[in-house]
Amino acid sequence: MEFFEEAFEGYEVPSNIRKASEEICTRFNIKGICDPMYISNVIALESGSGTGGGEFYSGEIDNIEKLAKRLQGAYGCNIRKDEIEKVIEILSR
Repeated sequence: MEFFEEAFEGYEVPSNIRKASEEICTRFNIKGICDPMYISNVIALESGSGTGGGEFYSGEIDNIEKLAKRLQGAYGCNIRKDEIEKVIEILSR
């Protein structure tokens, strides 16, 4: 999708982190151009797989429950509290 190509332009995001970010954006109707990278950076920082500033060491996704709650807090208008399990499911794939 062209939106995601533009959102990730200039960054080398590990494929599983990028896929999770894209799926979260798509599933929860998150459409800001900076949101896919923000979500990827939060995943990386909370997982210890990157700096949280566009630099990634690995594609590992850890601390999934904490991560899902953090994303729900950041995107409360899009991700309801009763949808945290869906976020956990996406991050666990």
